[in-house]
Amino acid sequence: MEVDPEAIQAFATFMADAKQQFDKVAARFGEANATAESFGRNWKAEGDEYVKSWGMLAPDLTSLSATLDQITAQLGASADLNVQGETTNVGQFTSIEASADGGTPSTEPGGV
Repeated sequence: MEVDPEAIQAFATFMADAKQQFDKVAARFGEANATAESFGRNWKAEGDEYVKSWGMLAPDLTSLSATLDQITAQLGASADLNVQGETTNVGQFTSIEASADGGTPSTEPGGV
């Protein structure tokens, strides 16, 4: 399976940008602008639900931001590991080729 470290890094950058956007939203997220009483006597139950739900959003946004941060870090580490693995494999193949023909490895593509 072939992996493109540049594509992985680009996706990591995208995720980092998404995290920054969620952080901006979370920073502007304060207390609800309305209270349960703002909904009036007939809608007080809906007002209670609104205030309760609003209060649950800020921790969720913070948790999502932390998750995006973890994904970004893991994607970056994955790209680095793939590059290191490919470098190691190329070195091993070059050594095998050199030992097989008793000389120095070919510089032509495909080792021919």
